[in-house]
Amino acid sequence: MSATPAVILSFPQLGENIGAAARAMANFGLSDLRLVHPRDGWPNDRAWMMAAGALDVVKGARLFPDVKAALGDLNLVYATTARDRGTTKEILTPKEASRRLREAQATGLKTGILFGNERAGLTNEEVSFADAVITIPTSEFASINLGQAVLLTCYEWFLAADATPPARIEHNPVHRMPTREEMFSLFEHLERELTESGFLFPPDKRDHMVRATRATLHRARLTYQEVQTLRGMIVALAKGKHRVTKP
Repeated sequence: MSATPAVILSFPQLGENIGAAARAMANFGLSDLRLVHPRDGWPNDRAWMMAAGALDVVKGARLFPDVKAALGDLNLVYATTARDRGTTKEILTPKEASRRLREAQATGLKTGILFGNERAGLTNEEVSFADAVITIPTSEFASINLGQAVLLTCYEWFLAADATPPARIEHNPVHRMPTREEMFSLFEHLERELTESGFLFPPDKRDHMVRATRATLHRARLTYQEVQTLRGMIVALAKGKHRVTKP
Protein backbone atom coordinates (compact mmCIF):
# COMPACT_ATOMS: atom_id res chain seq x y z
CA MET A 1 0.00 0.00 0.00
CA SER A 2 1.15 3.56 -0.65
CA ALA A 3 2.12 5.89 2.17
CA THR A 4 -1.30 7.50 2.58
CA PRO A 5 -3.88 7.18 5.37
CA ALA A 6 -5.96 4.03 5.48
CA VAL A 7 -9.70 4.70 5.15
CA ILE A 8 -11.63 2.40 7.48
CA LEU A 9 -15.38 2.00 7.00
CA SER A 10 -17.02 0.42 10.04
CA PHE A 11 -20.14 -1.65 9.24
CA PRO A 12 -21.00 0.26 6.03
CA GLN A 13 -24.53 -0.45 4.81
CA LEU A 14 -24.81 0.53 1.14
CA GLY A 15 -22.51 -0.75 -1.57
CA GLU A 16 -23.03 2.56 -3.37
CA ASN A 17 -21.44 4.43 -0.48
CA ILE A 18 -18.47 2.08 -0.42
CA GLY A 19 -18.01 2.69 -4.14
CA ALA A 20 -18.34 6.46 -3.66
CA ALA A 21 -15.74 6.32 -0.90
CA ALA A 22 -13.36 4.37 -3.16
CA ARG A 23 -13.88 6.88 -5.94
CA ALA A 24 -13.13 9.80 -3.61
CA MET A 25 -9.97 8.04 -2.44
CA ALA A 26 -8.78 7.54 -6.00
CA ASN A 27 -9.55 11.18 -6.85
CA PHE A 28 -7.19 12.39 -4.16
CA GLY A 29 -4.44 9.80 -4.05
CA LEU A 30 -5.47 7.37 -1.30
CA SER A 31 -5.64 3.61 -1.87
CA ASP A 32 -5.80 1.66 1.42
CA LEU A 33 -9.51 0.85 1.89
CA ARG A 34 -10.46 -1.32 4.87
CA LEU A 35 -13.97 -2.65 5.41
CA VAL A 36 -15.40 -3.93 8.69
CA HIS A 37 -18.44 -6.17 8.15
CA PRO A 38 -20.18 -4.56 5.15
CA ARG A 39 -23.90 -5.17 5.70
CA ASP A 40 -24.56 -6.51 2.19
CA GLY A 41 -21.43 -8.63 1.98
CA TRP A 42 -18.32 -8.30 -0.13
CA PRO A 43 -17.61 -8.07 -3.04
CA ASN A 44 -20.62 -5.90 -3.90
CA ASP A 45 -21.79 -5.18 -7.44
CA ARG A 46 -23.22 -1.78 -6.53
CA ALA A 47 -19.90 -0.72 -5.04
CA TRP A 48 -18.12 -1.69 -8.27
CA MET A 49 -20.63 0.26 -10.36
CA MET A 50 -20.36 3.40 -8.19
CA ALA A 51 -16.57 3.28 -8.06
CA ALA A 52 -16.31 3.85 -11.82
CA GLY A 53 -12.62 4.48 -12.52
CA ALA A 54 -11.52 3.60 -9.00
CA LEU A 55 -11.67 -0.16 -9.47
CA ASP A 56 -8.10 -0.62 -8.23
CA VAL A 57 -9.13 0.76 -4.84
CA VAL A 58 -12.16 -1.55 -4.72
CA LYS A 59 -10.13 -4.57 -5.79
CA GLY A 60 -7.58 -3.83 -3.10
CA ALA A 61 -10.16 -3.38 -0.31
CA ARG A 62 -9.52 -5.63 2.68
CA LEU A 63 -12.08 -7.15 5.04
CA PHE A 64 -11.66 -7.20 8.82
CA PRO A 65 -13.73 -8.93 11.52
CA ASP A 66 -13.83 -5.87 13.79
CA VAL A 67 -12.54 -2.33 14.13
CA LYS A 68 -9.67 -3.30 16.44
CA ALA A 69 -8.31 -5.67 13.81
CA ALA A 70 -8.65 -3.02 11.10
CA LEU A 71 -6.67 -0.51 13.18
CA GLY A 72 -4.11 -2.90 14.61
CA ASP A 73 -1.05 -1.92 12.54
CA LEU A 74 -1.68 1.83 12.63
CA ASN A 75 0.16 4.35 14.80
CA LEU A 76 -2.18 7.33 14.54
CA VAL A 77 -5.97 7.14 14.04
CA TYR A 78 -8.60 9.87 13.77
CA ALA A 79 -12.32 9.10 14.04
CA THR A 80 -14.91 11.09 12.12
CA THR A 81 -18.07 12.06 13.99
CA ALA A 82 -20.30 15.10 14.33
CA ARG A 83 -21.75 14.09 17.71
CA ASP A 84 -20.60 14.75 21.25
CA ARG A 85 -19.53 11.37 22.63
CA GLY A 86 -19.13 12.42 26.25
CA THR A 87 -15.38 11.74 26.20
CA THR A 88 -12.65 14.37 26.33
CA LYS A 89 -10.97 14.24 22.93
CA GLU A 90 -9.44 16.90 20.75
CA ILE A 91 -11.77 17.87 17.89
CA LEU A 92 -10.08 18.70 14.59
CA THR A 93 -11.28 20.14 11.33
CA PRO A 94 -10.45 18.02 8.26
CA LYS A 95 -7.83 20.63 7.30
CA GLU A 96 -6.00 20.44 10.63
CA ALA A 97 -6.31 16.65 10.74
CA SER A 98 -4.79 16.41 7.25
CA ARG A 99 -1.87 18.60 8.25
CA ARG A 100 -1.15 16.38 11.26
CA LEU A 101 -1.59 13.18 9.26
CA ARG A 102 0.97 14.37 6.73
CA GLU A 103 3.40 15.37 9.47
CA ALA A 104 3.01 11.93 11.06
CA GLN A 105 3.53 10.11 7.79
CA ALA A 106 6.61 12.18 6.99
CA THR A 107 8.21 10.45 9.99
CA GLY A 108 7.19 6.99 8.74
CA LEU A 109 4.12 6.50 10.92
CA LYS A 110 1.10 4.55 9.64
CA THR A 111 -2.15 6.50 9.90
CA GLY A 112 -5.84 5.97 9.36
CA ILE A 113 -9.22 7.72 9.29
CA LEU A 114 -12.16 5.83 10.77
CA PHE A 115 -15.71 6.34 9.47
CA GLY A 116 -18.96 5.00 10.97
CA ASN A 117 -21.94 3.53 9.18
CA GLU A 118 -24.75 5.47 7.53
CA ARG A 119 -27.38 4.81 10.20
CA ALA A 120 -25.67 5.51 13.50
CA GLY A 121 -22.08 6.53 12.82
CA LEU A 122 -19.36 5.36 15.18
CA THR A 123 -20.03 3.87 18.60
CA ASN A 124 -18.47 5.30 21.76
CA GLU A 125 -16.26 2.22 21.90
CA GLU A 126 -14.97 2.79 18.37
CA VAL A 127 -14.27 6.47 19.05
CA SER A 128 -12.29 5.48 22.14
CA PHE A 129 -9.79 3.68 19.88
CA ALA A 130 -8.85 6.94 18.13
CA ASP A 131 -6.36 9.64 19.10
CA ALA A 132 -8.67 12.51 18.17
CA VAL A 133 -11.95 13.29 16.39
CA ILE A 134 -12.51 14.91 12.99
CA THR A 135 -15.70 16.96 12.69
CA ILE A 136 -16.58 18.55 9.36
CA PRO A 137 -17.88 22.12 9.88
CA THR A 138 -21.44 22.54 8.65
CA SER A 139 -24.25 25.08 8.94
CA GLU A 140 -27.27 23.79 10.90
CA PHE A 141 -27.58 20.28 9.46
CA ALA A 142 -24.57 18.22 10.57
CA SER A 143 -25.40 14.82 9.07
CA ILE A 144 -23.23 14.08 6.03
CA ASN A 145 -23.50 11.08 3.70
CA LEU A 146 -20.71 8.53 4.18
CA GLY A 147 -19.36 8.91 0.65
CA GLN A 148 -19.41 12.70 0.97
CA ALA A 149 -17.61 12.59 4.32
CA VAL A 150 -14.84 10.48 2.79
CA LEU A 151 -14.68 12.86 -0.19
CA LEU A 152 -14.31 15.98 1.97
CA THR A 153 -11.68 14.40 4.20
CA CYS A 154 -9.64 13.03 1.28
CA TYR A 155 -9.88 16.38 -0.48
CA GLU A 156 -8.36 18.17 2.52
CA TRP A 157 -5.64 15.53 2.63
CA PHE A 158 -4.83 16.26 -1.02
CA LEU A 159 -4.80 20.05 -0.46
CA ALA A 160 -2.37 19.68 2.42
CA ALA A 161 0.35 18.30 0.11
CA ASP A 162 2.23 21.62 -0.05
CA ALA A 163 2.48 21.68 3.74
CA THR A 164 4.39 18.40 4.00
CA PRO A 165 7.37 19.01 6.33
CA PRO A 166 10.90 17.65 5.80
CA ALA A 167 11.39 14.08 7.05
CA ARG A 168 12.75 13.80 10.58
CA ILE A 169 15.25 11.19 11.70
CA GLU A 170 14.27 8.86 14.53
CA HIS A 171 17.35 8.53 16.73
CA ASN A 172 16.22 5.35 18.45
CA PRO A 173 13.53 2.77 17.56
CA VAL A 174 12.14 2.87 21.11
CA HIS A 175 11.05 6.49 20.59
CA ARG A 176 8.67 5.62 17.79
CA MET A 177 4.92 5.93 18.29
CA PRO A 178 3.24 2.69 19.37
CA THR A 179 1.04 0.78 16.95
CA ARG A 180 -2.66 0.52 17.70
CA GLU A 181 -2.14 -3.14 18.64
CA GLU A 182 0.45 -2.13 21.25
CA MET A 183 -1.96 0.47 22.63
CA PHE A 184 -4.75 -2.15 22.75
CA SER A 185 -2.45 -4.39 24.79
CA LEU A 186 -1.79 -1.54 27.22
CA PHE A 187 -5.53 -0.86 27.52
CA GLU A 188 -6.31 -4.52 28.17
CA HIS A 189 -3.47 -4.90 30.68
CA LEU A 190 -4.43 -1.79 32.66
CA GLU A 191 -8.17 -2.47 32.54
CA ARG A 192 -7.65 -6.06 33.70
CA GLU A 193 -5.69 -4.93 36.75
CA LEU A 194 -8.11 -2.09 37.49
CA THR A 195 -10.98 -4.59 37.38
CA GLU A 196 -9.21 -7.01 39.72
CA SER A 197 -8.35 -4.21 42.14
CA GLY A 198 -11.98 -3.08 42.29
CA PHE A 199 -11.25 0.37 40.83
CA LEU A 200 -13.76 0.03 37.96
CA PHE A 201 -16.80 0.25 40.22
CA PRO A 202 -19.78 0.48 40.19
CA PRO A 203 -20.47 -1.75 37.16
CA ASP A 204 -22.85 0.75 35.52
CA LYS A 205 -20.03 3.32 35.32
CA ARG A 206 -17.34 0.91 34.15
CA ASP A 207 -17.62 1.68 30.41
CA HIS A 208 -17.42 5.43 30.97
CA MET A 209 -14.38 5.03 33.24
CA VAL A 210 -12.65 2.80 30.70
CA ARG A 211 -13.23 5.29 27.87
CA ALA A 212 -11.98 8.15 30.06
CA THR A 213 -8.83 6.18 30.89
CA ARG A 214 -8.17 5.44 27.22
CA ALA A 215 -8.67 9.10 26.33
CA THR A 216 -6.13 10.10 28.99
CA LEU A 217 -3.54 7.69 27.59
CA HIS A 218 -4.15 8.93 24.04
CA ARG A 219 -3.63 12.56 25.07
CA ALA A 220 -0.28 11.62 26.58
CA ARG A 221 0.99 10.74 23.06
CA LEU A 222 3.10 7.93 24.48
CA THR A 223 6.16 6.53 22.74
CA TYR A 224 6.67 2.79 22.40
CA GLN A 225 9.20 2.87 25.25
CA GLU A 226 6.74 4.75 27.49
CA VAL A 227 4.05 2.16 26.77
CA GLN A 228 6.44 -0.60 27.79
CA THR A 229 7.47 1.33 30.92
CA LEU A 230 3.83 1.81 31.92
CA ARG A 231 3.16 -1.88 31.50
CA GLY A 232 6.15 -2.66 33.70
CA MET A 233 4.82 -0.26 36.33
CA ILE A 234 1.42 -1.96 36.22
CA VAL A 235 3.06 -5.35 36.75
CA ALA A 236 5.12 -4.01 39.65
CA LEU A 237 2.10 -2.44 41.34
CA ALA A 238 -0.06 -5.51 40.83
CA LYS A 239 2.51 -7.92 42.23
CA GLY A 240 4.01 -5.65 44.88
CA LYS A 241 7.41 -6.13 43.29
CA HIS A 242 10.23 -4.01 44.64
CA ARG A 243 13.95 -3.69 44.28
CA VAL A 244 16.29 -4.02 47.21
CA THR A 245 18.70 -1.11 47.33
CA LYS A 246 22.17 -2.16 48.37
CA PRO A 247 23.88 0.05 50.97
